[in-house]
Amino acid sequence: MRLKLLLLIGALIMPSFAGCIEDAEEVRYFPEFSAIADNGELYDSERMENQSFIVMFSAEWCNRPCYSTMHSMWNAQAELPVLVMSTDPAERAGGLTLQQWHDSANAYDDDDNSTNNDLTTYAFMKGDEAALEMEITTPGTMVFVNSKGEITDTHEGKLDDAGLILSYWARANE
Repeated sequence: MRLKLLLLIGALIMPSFAGCIEDAEEVRYFPEFSAIADNGELYDSERMENQSFIVMFSAEWCNRPCYSTMHSMWNAQAELPVLVMSTDPAERAGGLTLQQWHDSANAYDDDDNSTNNDLTTYAFMKGDEAALEMEITTPGTMVFVNSKGEITDTHEGKLDDAGLILSYWARANE
């Protein structure tokens, strides 16, 4: 009788424990990376260790949604540590240089021969290996990474909501 009662109680409470286990979100880490940016500096996993940062997977040809998002992030909070990684293969011929790509992004919000934001803290680099490893195929995907290297948020597509940008950034800095 006691054994039947224990089995019945176990059967009743096991589904609630299973739900807890299934609902636990798996921690994802940003992959190891190493790339020379448009400023000639090496950016890699070691350099970014113990600090939060944002990676924007873009492409040299992605101007409107990608550049718009870059400037929206700058306007939400200037000088965020943003690594802009191209999803185009490093060996792709005929593309822009990294500096031309950065200059083009800077000029996106310029009008009437006036310079607006220059994305001075953004480092533009090739990053197709990291994108492939993370199965990111859509330019305009942002990944927010905390100081432990954990991905706290991923956003695909245009992002122009300053409040959402700041909430993603706050979560990466918790």
